Amino acid sequence: MTGWQGVKKSFVLSSAVLALILSVPVGVVLAADAPAVPPAIGLSVEPGGLLIQGVEPGQVYDLEEKTGILLTIHNRDRSDHTYMLATFRPSEVGNRRLPLGYEDIGDPAWFWFEQSEVRVPGQESAQVRMYLRVPDDDRYWNQHWSVSVGVAGKAEPGETLTLAVYPRFEIETAAAGRAELSLRPAGETGLCPTVVDLGEAGEEQTLGGEFMLCNNDEKTHRYRLAVAKDGDIGEGKQVFPSGGSTWISDPAWIALPRPRLRPDTRWSGREWPTLWLARRSHVPIPVVLKIPAGISVPEGGGEAIISVEREDGETSFVRARLSGSHHGE
Repeated sequence: MTGWQGVKKSFVLSSAVLALILSVPVGVVLAADAPAVPPAIGLSVEPGGLLIQGVEPGQVYDLEEKTGILLTIHNRDRSDHTYMLATFRPSEVGNRRLPLGYEDIGDPAWFWFEQSEVRVPGQESAQVRMYLRVPDDDRYWNQHWSVSVGVAGKAEPGETLTLAVYPRFEIETAAAGRAELSLRPAGETGLCPTVVDLGEAGEEQTLGGEFMLCNNDEKTHRYRLAVAKDGDIGEGKQVFPSGGSTWISDPAWIALPRPRLRPDTRWSGREWPTLWLARRSHVPIPVVLKIPAGISVPEGGGEAIISVEREDGETSFVRARLSGSHHGE
């Protein structure tokens, strides 16, 4: 169910803390075991937040089947209650704020539940399966989206107020290079791939890759690139590492060399790593990792966040990922 239908406008938004849950690889979907969310005046849900990664367009994901995760609704009240389930764009509900680096999901109906209502006895809990399917469209690879899951009490006879919570889930679709796709990625700022595989740390101390920065807008934009420390991409907002990964120890190990100017590329990078990119154009961004001698790379590898901030504050990001096998002498 997308949005509420026929519901009284008498919700009290709960003050539940919505904790971001890190991800653990399970096939192509990354999810996590969720800690309990603090009660919210009689209603709480878990997971209170979720990061789902590697979602391939066109595939149906049953989160319980892939990750073992169900939406759990806790009725802390003594009375039985019916709760309605729906999905929303985060900018339309709750505090209407999106996490930095993520955009509203294209259509909330891409995320749904096995049922739109659930009856929960007083002081008990109920669980509901969740599903996700992104349409099979090349534009939807390399996307970072956010969706709000609405759980709202249905007014019982004589009730004038009901409770609602809106945990927010982040979705990162699978990464693919520009050459693999027939269309530019969706959004005014497109990045592909959104995961740059730097390779495996071995005897070679210098590794590299690249991603394409696409200005899909109808006007020129200025972009500022930076390697974030511990996932901090600005305003004190942190992107969390992928499941099984830790941050690369020092962001200074990663360099973003100035791209080569090609005749067919309409861009200016005199103040690199800030550049101007003309409407409907793109430019490849090199990524180089130099591991200092004697440094041991964790077995699970490492990851760094490269932020791409537009002049109006809109921020996107790429994950630069290193496989781990090298151990310093």
